[in-house]
Amino acid sequence: MFSQKKSHTYTSFIRNYILCIAFYDFIFAYAIYTVYFSIQGLSPFQISLLLTFWALSSAVFEIPSGAFADYWSRRKMMIIAPILKSLCFISWYFANGNFYIFVLGFLFWTIGSTFLSGTAEALLYDNLTAFNQKENYAKILGKSEFYRHIAQMISIFSGGFIAYFNIKFAIIFSIFPLLFASIFAYLLHDAPKIESTGEIKYLDYFKIAFQEIKNSKILIVLFISYVIFGIFGNFDEFDQLYYKLVNLPIWAFGIMGTIWSGISAIGVYFAHKFEKNNYIYYTVPILSGILLFFAGYFPGIIMISAIMMAYLLNSPIKILLESKIQHTISSHSRATITSISSFLLNIFGALSFPIFGLIATNYRVSTIYWINGIVLILFSFWVYKLITALKKSN
Repeated sequence: MFSQKKSHTYTSFIRNYILCIAFYDFIFAYAIYTVYFSIQGLSPFQISLLLTFWALSSAVFEIPSGAFADYWSRRKMMIIAPILKSLCFISWYFANGNFYIFVLGFLFWTIGSTFLSGTAEALLYDNLTAFNQKENYAKILGKSEFYRHIAQMISIFSGGFIAYFNIKFAIIFSIFPLLFASIFAYLLHDAPKIESTGEIKYLDYFKIAFQEIKNSKILIVLFISYVIFGIFGNFDEFDQLYYKLVNLPIWAFGIMGTIWSGISAIGVYFAHKFEKNNYIYYTVPILSGILLFFAGYFPGIIMISAIMMAYLLNSPIKILLESKIQHTISSHSRATITSISSFLLNIFGALSFPIFGLIATNYRVSTIYWINGIVLILFSFWVYKLITALKKSN
């Protein structure tokens, strides 16, 4: 246990952590940024290139930022992250249709997000350990994700109305919540990293982290599962194209985005209640896979509810997988290993965006959904077989 100032109590730490995470994603621009690119003169192909660059650059910066968080102050990185992300929206506000300035904006966003990714989870886990509360990690992480989704829900809903008056206001006003996120990060506290080997050089974190993954079959399985469910989350970028395909009125797009954030918030909030139930790892993908298959094969407005239900079912899984990863790894490489999982997710995301784009261009966008449905169904059988084998071995 490390000594705490009175202002750094357990309650205040949790409050400031959750507010930092929530304000980081309280972004009015989320409601309209793809449309903003189009209005600024970018073609659909250019927009897909931006998304691919976003995923690739995230992959490039993810692991170095995680290792840097293990080497440097995690709190300071969380202070800097929102400021970097705010530079994205400032860049976009003044872009005037310049593709490369939009790329620059995504670069700022990427670096900011990779500064936060892995870092926030590691800081949370080590602080909870210091407070003798690490068994509540999944619960607190789920709670922070719940409020993050609530923040997204409010910002998406209000961002649409702001954009109705002036779409550029939705872009530039997004910097103010990010400043609040930085302030709440400043109020956090760095818990000392629990290390058994003394001072470790920066580059050694990579070697230690990869060695730990290599020697742990459980981590490998968790990473595979994390990536599969992560790819599932990537194609929500195509939801608006699905809405257009089924002739959903455009005024309802923002409502759908708000509903998506709301049901995601519910899922992550109650995720910790399923922490000891391994059956969720194969029942959820098979149920959501069936829903997506029918939504993709029989597209229609009513099938949007099937897509939303699939999102609701899958929303707790990421929290549960992150919790299992955190409980499996050692503290000194915690942020690095967490960032490796995000790195893999971004790599496969970069590959999936152009693939999804080609499918949507050459077939119907609904094809993306039924293909992903089949993948999730097959994945569920693999997980069931794996869990059954582990039970027999024990």
